[in-house]
Amino acid sequence: MTFKKNYFTIFFAMLFLHGFAQQVHVKYYHVRSPIATLYEDLYVKDNDVISIQDSIVNFNSNGTMSAVKPSVRPLSKNYFISKLQDNGKTKDFFFTGLDKDTKYFIHDNVSKPVWRIDETKTKKILGYNCIKATTNFRGTELTAYFTKDLPYSAGPFKFFGLPGLILDIREENKNFNIWKAEKVELTVDSKINFTPKLNNYPKITMKEFVEMKDGTQNNEMKDLLSRMPAGTKVQNDSKGRAGIEKKFEFEQMYAH
Repeated sequence: MTFKKNYFTIFFAMLFLHGFAQQVHVKYYHVRSPIATLYEDLYVKDNDVISIQDSIVNFNSNGTMSAVKPSVRPLSKNYFISKLQDNGKTKDFFFTGLDKDTKYFIHDNVSKPVWRIDETKTKKILGYNCIKATTNFRGTELTAYFTKDLPYSAGPFKFFGLPGLILDIREENKNFNIWKAEKVELTVDSKINFTPKLNNYPKITMKEFVEMKDGTQNNEMKDLLSRMPAGTKVQNDSKGRAGIEKKFEFEQMYAH
């Protein structure tokens, strides 16, 4: 009798988890630059995925961390919205981005990364068995650890394409461009809106946004040089753009 009672208790507990614990929440600690960090929260439910970057950026000054909000205006959260299922080759992301003082809602069609999975390299992250994978994502060499225990092809930012949830991903040979999971929750948060419309933001494509940002940065560099002594030269040793996305698919398409 006791065995039968325990069996049904376990059975209904598993049924409850299967039926209701369909929302996964991962909180990542994101090292954006050598001095700036913030948190990013990833939520997955059924076929919906949303990643929300925090509005508070911490700056490391002489070894001390302090939360800083601009005096002109507070930082707004950034959203990265997609679906779990894709067409096998690309995935559509809709995200918010800033140029000058205007926030945009941007459509980005991202090619599925070509992952190299090494089943012999594993580690435990927050109690989950994780496997190593590497790829080149838009010009950046990345190392990720994902877990098949959470069989969702998702991760922070715009990362996807592995047979499990990414719990750690970082640019190789750098001490920034890092996302590492600090918490995993298998609970439903009814307050999470997986499809915010963000109608107050102008809607543009990734190509349009990149061209706009590049133009802004070029103009800022010209303005800076115009205020320097005549003959001043600026040496640029960087390969492509700064940040995680250095080269986009539409640029490679037209490169000869």
